[in-house]
Amino acid sequence: MADRKKLFILDSYGLIYREYYAFMKRPLTNKNGENISAVHGFFNNIALTLKNYKPNLMAVALDSKTKTFRHEIFGDYKANRKKTPDDLLYQIPWIEEILDALNMKSIRVDGFEADDVIATLAKKASSMYDVFILTGDKDLLQLIDTDGNIKILRPSKNDKSKMWEEVDSSLVEKEWGVSPNKICDVLSLTGDKADNVPGVNGVGEKTAVKFINQYGSIENLYEHADEIKGAIGKKVRDDKENAFFSKKLISLCYDVPIFDYNKSEFDFDTISVENLDFALAAQKLKEHSLVKVSEQFSSLASGFTVDKEIVENTGEYKSITDVSELKDFVNEAIKSKYVAFDTETDSLNTREANIVGFSLSYQKGKGVYVPLILSAECDSNIKCISKKDAFDILHLLFDSDVVIAMHNAKFDLQVLFSNGFIQNKKDSSLQLDLFDEQNENDSDIFSQIDKFDDFFEMKSSIFDTMIASWVIEPNRDGKESFSLEKLCEELIHISGTEFSQIVEKGKTFDFVPLEIASNYAAEDSDFTLQLYNELSKKLSGDENLLNVFNTEMKVLPILSKMELRGIHVSPKILQDYEIELSDSISVLQEKIFNIAGHSFNISSPNQLAKVLFDEMGLKGKKKTKKGTYSTDEESLKSLSDNEIVSYVLDFRGKSKLLSTYVEALPNLVDENSRIHTSFIQTGTATGRLSSRDPNLQNIPVREEEGRRIRNAFTASNGKVLISADYSQIELVVLAHLSEDENLCKAFIDGVDVHKSTAALIYGIPMDEVTPEQRRNAKTFNFGIMYGMGPYRLAQDLKIGYKEANDFINSYFEVYSGVKKFFDKTVADALSTGFTTTISGRRREIKNISSSSAILRESAVRISKNSPIQGSAADIVKKSMLDVDKAIKETGCKAKLLLQVHDELIFECDNNEKDISDTIALVKDKMEHAFKLNVPLRVSIETGKNWGEFH
Repeated sequence: MADRKKLFILDSYGLIYREYYAFMKRPLTNKNGENISAVHGFFNNIALTLKNYKPNLMAVALDSKTKTFRHEIFGDYKANRKKTPDDLLYQIPWIEEILDALNMKSIRVDGFEADDVIATLAKKASSMYDVFILTGDKDLLQLIDTDGNIKILRPSKNDKSKMWEEVDSSLVEKEWGVSPNKICDVLSLTGDKADNVPGVNGVGEKTAVKFINQYGSIENLYEHADEIKGAIGKKVRDDKENAFFSKKLISLCYDVPIFDYNKSEFDFDTISVENLDFALAAQKLKEHSLVKVSEQFSSLASGFTVDKEIVENTGEYKSITDVSELKDFVNEAIKSKYVAFDTETDSLNTREANIVGFSLSYQKGKGVYVPLILSAECDSNIKCISKKDAFDILHLLFDSDVVIAMHNAKFDLQVLFSNGFIQNKKDSSLQLDLFDEQNENDSDIFSQIDKFDDFFEMKSSIFDTMIASWVIEPNRDGKESFSLEKLCEELIHISGTEFSQIVEKGKTFDFVPLEIASNYAAEDSDFTLQLYNELSKKLSGDENLLNVFNTEMKVLPILSKMELRGIHVSPKILQDYEIELSDSISVLQEKIFNIAGHSFNISSPNQLAKVLFDEMGLKGKKKTKKGTYSTDEESLKSLSDNEIVSYVLDFRGKSKLLSTYVEALPNLVDENSRIHTSFIQTGTATGRLSSRDPNLQNIPVREEEGRRIRNAFTASNGKVLISADYSQIELVVLAHLSEDENLCKAFIDGVDVHKSTAALIYGIPMDEVTPEQRRNAKTFNFGIMYGMGPYRLAQDLKIGYKEANDFINSYFEVYSGVKKFFDKTVADALSTGFTTTISGRRREIKNISSSSAILRESAVRISKNSPIQGSAADIVKKSMLDVDKAIKETGCKAKLLLQVHDELIFECDNNEKDISDTIALVKDKMEHAFKLNVPLRVSIETGKNWGEFH
């Protein structure tokens, strides 16, 4: 067995798509501006696989170019898959061309998927070779055998230099709860949305695993289906046909005709690594401007000497459990003038989290962890430093002239605050009770929260590496884009331990043994310190970006206070609306069924398409991959004149509001009936704030349903809400940036800008403008900033394409300065590669010179809009800073609770003087946040709930 050779089988399309989307926001391009991300990533993976694993043989499995046998038995198979992007399609032939140059065996069989090719080849080869399948596809996990002859290598989070981590049967059982050969049965019950495999309605993964462990297979499950009690038993029995049909779709085929029928064995000699033509492949790679990868293949030809791009961390870390040792360490850190700090907690809710410990680092590659709570598994002789003693020493650090680097500082500072670090220096070991027990006295809560500013009044300077990286490169996208791990891999080329590697699912950090906890936590501080060194240099070399960063750091404490305060919500209002909304949805459903002549699942795209297009004969707007008409929102809106389509759109909208807000919000209120959204500074590339848990930015603004939801956001007892909303801020910014004479005049004169636009375009006096003409002008006034063209304008106004095009031409004749501004902005983006806002905030514009018309046009729209949206964000943030400062200086009792779009929501005492003083202060500071060519105007309203405004 020791002499068995290693066969590596590559799931090609899985890797191609993964690498393409990995660079989605920052695609790699060649000298012609063509996207080469997938080609680069694909062959970089192959090069590193050859280097790190030394396979003897290597094969690449490809999907059929024709429909497979699964499509023959189920026309909707994989119907949910999105169309392959145009700039990925042209890369696939390049990949196959380079594979041919390598002389690497590519196996494709018409009628079969790559998974079937892999299954057949793996089973056939496993008697002679150790087979390793390189894939991220969960379906292929069923190929792993208990003998260890077939293993999966999936994308690795642990060692990025190797890119793959090994998965054997024991790991599958740990993660899935069943052995590999039972995965097919589990998936047959759960279904697979990605492939449009139905499964059994109502059966989730946990239930499926339970059934398969109990009965062994779906065949045996259905032999005993009558024994299953309750609703789940009925669902299982009712969906028997789907269960077996799903298994038919999911089961791999092991007899794909990939063998040479003139031989008893497949000719493995043709896929040996020795036969790979590295030199020719390197030349082909260079032809596509993939120089770096071609160099890797050239080096492979002379001994597999591929340089590692990311190295595994080897820092020196330890724990400190002695007060004097901690004090000595902090004193040395103070001498260094900069230190990184990070907390470890038992919760992500900063108001409730206990600090399990904290870490510090002031030397690259070194760090310490200070546990405040020890795992029960620790040696009983080990004693923690008390929270009070630890905080007393930390105060020495925060009160000294040092830079304290944190990654996501808002979280760490809020945790320190909630654990009593600021409020009670004499007894900081006590957790604050204002977040733990019901407290109807908001004034007491708010007065404590106001002390959060004390963090930023200490001698130390807080430097948030997450915000710094966002200011420098705001285009990063995705949940993990600004994570510490992701940034360290990309900026300092080092990988470390992931949280999921040390904390078991369902447990928290206080369960982690001390040695493991120390290495993990101290590594985080070390990484933060190294990021600080990298990012601070970049910021110091760019005055504009440094100013933007400093502004964001000043906004941070304001957002922290807003989050900690929260806003009062009335669950009763939402509960009443839930009943009303549910009834309305039921009425709409009945109307839809009556028109259709039968009931069906309105939420199912396939069933809805069948009703609308097959049974009712409506003409759709666009088709899906499978050739049927799409039922997405854009397509249905074009058919909204039809009664049933109008009802469907209304049904969808109300159903989304019900699930996203009306049902969800009551679950988010705390013991004081307040909701605490989280404001995300790094959530957009334009600089605008976003929010989550809940996302308040997406509550419909103008629809009645949205107002009904906002009604539930109320002032607490004895208080009133004040809304201060910038009037048409993006149009104001456009007027300022473009210096267009007509647009500026409208704002300076204080007239209705939409009526003014209509009057100028239609050539009539303002008092003769009809409501329809004003609506048309308003649509384009706002649409122009988002690149609205004649096709979209025609749709929105329900007019002809020529009429829409004429309207746009007339618009730019009237507002010629706007057109010149847009033209110049695009030209500057082409020249410099980025756009800037009034405060110097910068956004890189990718694909502005792409050969792909779709990507190029998208980049042009972004380049036009980014300075406008970004400048509006600059103004709103500056106003928040000015208002906050004025509130503190004047002793005003108003508290800022929310920032949504261009609106600030305050809460203040419900008496005439406090209300009038607050309105005067807020209006003054917001309208003078920036000096523009046109006036900033703010509309202010008061009320007992948010829904009363606008």
